Amino acid sequence: MNTHVINSNRRSSRQNNSSRMDPNTFAKRDIKGYDRGKPCHYYTKGVTSHVVARHIVVTGLAPVMFSLVLCSLLFLLAACGQQGATTGGSSTQATPTAAPALDAYGTPIVFPTKAPQHIVSLVPSTSEILGALHLDSRVVGVDYYTNYPASLAALPKISSVAGKFNIEQIVKLKPDLVLSYGGETKQYDTQLKQLGMNVVDLQLTNLTQTLQAITLVGRLTFAQDAANTLVKQMQQQIDQTKAAVKGTTTTPIMLEVDDTTPGKPFVFGGTSFGDELTQDAGASNIFHNNTSNGGYPQVTDEAVISANPQYIILTEDPAYGGNASAVYKRPNWGNIAAVKNHEVYHVNVDIMQRPGPRIVEGLRCVAQIVHPDKFSGALPAYCSATV
Repeated sequence: MNTHVINSNRRSSRQNNSSRMDPNTFAKRDIKGYDRGKPCHYYTKGVTSHVVARHIVVTGLAPVMFSLVLCSLLFLLAACGQQGATTGGSSTQATPTAAPALDAYGTPIVFPTKAPQHIVSLVPSTSEILGALHLDSRVVGVDYYTNYPASLAALPKISSVAGKFNIEQIVKLKPDLVLSYGGETKQYDTQLKQLGMNVVDLQLTNLTQTLQAITLVGRLTFAQDAANTLVKQMQQQIDQTKAAVKGTTTTPIMLEVDDTTPGKPFVFGGTSFGDELTQDAGASNIFHNNTSNGGYPQVTDEAVISANPQYIILTEDPAYGGNASAVYKRPNWGNIAAVKNHEVYHVNVDIMQRPGPRIVEGLRCVAQIVHPDKFSGALPAYCSATV
């Protein structure tokens, strides 16, 4: 595995060297906003100050004229303010701070002037977002690893199992919007942009920012209402899970991302969506303070043994270490609390490593594994599913 963030959009968790990502992407935010009511408010404020000051100085105006001017001004101010309030309250306009206006490379995002009709998704997480927004009919191509929802998994694949994209095929699809995530397709993003395509590579996100990214995709695709509804539902699920584990003892756990290199596993570290998910699940991430490699550090067996997690949750494909029974055979891991107490679990890689709509299901799985007494029934079927 490359010494970079996990390829959270591939079942193998691997990625090539073209996907290097600046960890500082986490800090980028939308500071400009797109509130159509804001210019009206801003310029009204300037005019108000100017006119009021002018009237203080010009004291020779006739009372009637002064009253007429003042009333007219107040009427215009009220109309402007009402317009701004109405626009801001429209269900089809996104809240300025709801989503970042910069992509994964810190480049201002170009928003389409009309709803895109030929969308290409370069990674599974954006495919899942598009599917959840009911935009299946507008997607014309997806990457090799998109396997959910089924309607999108059946579309033409524009990449190979090795992650190589067919630029010629993408061009033939004539996309008016190309979506990617976390800088994972940097090489191809550049090529497609040079060909004049609108490529939006979403910022690397934590759990909260994943909701913002969904809102952003809603804005890009003119599906704001669907995005707002989805985000609301996801937030409700997050709140329900957090409420269920509220007041419980915080339990140290490890979320493993990849164990391709024995003795040097990759894990969810600080600033990653897995780290925030761990906190919301009523647990503590033993590698919370390790933010290296964009929040997905490669650690050592010694570091894991020293931290002594009470639960070990594998989020990678079994072919790359996600085999719970094999963990019990790892050299020198026998005295780790999770291993001694048989608290090693594997959770569906797609709901744990893809920052999209189903990440809330991953949260529920982790919370119930760590605090089974706070939930009724067995683990949901999606926790052990393969898709």
